[in-house]
Amino acid sequence: MSTLLEILVHDILPIFVVIGLGYAFARRTQPELRTLSRLTFYILSPCLVFISLVESDIAGGEVAQIVVFVVALTLTMGVLAFVAARLLRLSTLQTSAFLLAVMFVNAGNYGLGVTRLAFGPDVQARAVLYFVTSSVMVYTLGVLIAKGFAGGWRGAVKQLLGLPHIYALSAALIIRALQWQVPQPILEGLRFPAQAAIPLMLLLLGAQLVNAEVGQYWRPALAAAALSLIMAPLVAFGLASLFGLATQTRQAVVLEASMPAAVITTLIAIEFQAEPKLVTGAVVLSTLLSPITLSIVIALLK
Repeated sequence: MSTLLEILVHDILPIFVVIGLGYAFARRTQPELRTLSRLTFYILSPCLVFISLVESDIAGGEVAQIVVFVVALTLTMGVLAFVAARLLRLSTLQTSAFLLAVMFVNAGNYGLGVTRLAFGPDVQARAVLYFVTSSVMVYTLGVLIAKGFAGGWRGAVKQLLGLPHIYALSAALIIRALQWQVPQPILEGLRFPAQAAIPLMLLLLGAQLVNAEVGQYWRPALAAAALSLIMAPLVAFGLASLFGLATQTRQAVVLEASMPAAVITTLIAIEFQAEPKLVTGAVVLSTLLSPITLSIVIALLK
């Protein structure tokens, strides 16, 4: 019990302090978040991706393992979510929302901060790869689910090409493959926004929760939260053993997979009218309950 309490205090509580500051600020001032969100999405987080990968010691084979792990876990959770949706007798539209809430986790805003506090920068660098792969799946498969697969994969590829993280990842991998050295002034210049990415992500997460509520869909929202916080870690531990992942990679991917529902899924659900209230409810419940389950997952990984 003392170990779990120590993890809760040292690895989780600091994250919620920052989230709480963002929540309090947004509740008091009602700021316009779109500009800050776009700044984070198009500048800060791509810089974080680039710096993390250029300065890391992650081998090419390990990169492939992380990508395959994320795809396998996301699809597995999709199957489990679909079965649960049938048992809950959700409509087609509600099933799409339920899939969004269960399949895609908060790997960026929440996950990267917790991973750094729990396991340090080396594991966080691997978590960044999880975040990028997850982002690709959210903006392709996630959008297709929200749209009821209207537009097909051509539309998904178009969404993918609009992701700045793809270009940051590609640039970092090319530089590593060719063993180029990034000039130090450029590296230092990119490091400043990279260091600002996680704090601003957490502040934005808190601000985005101001208008979130559980509402009428509390039953499917609670079921989605249970799948995200209980079933996903179990699946992640199983896949990590199956793939024979090294310690740091295992810590990164299992912890990221155990995160609550991604806030971005609420925006996608709103954009394509895929029962956003259900998705929002799942995000709220899973985020509020996550300190308990994440403390246990971190303890098991240490």
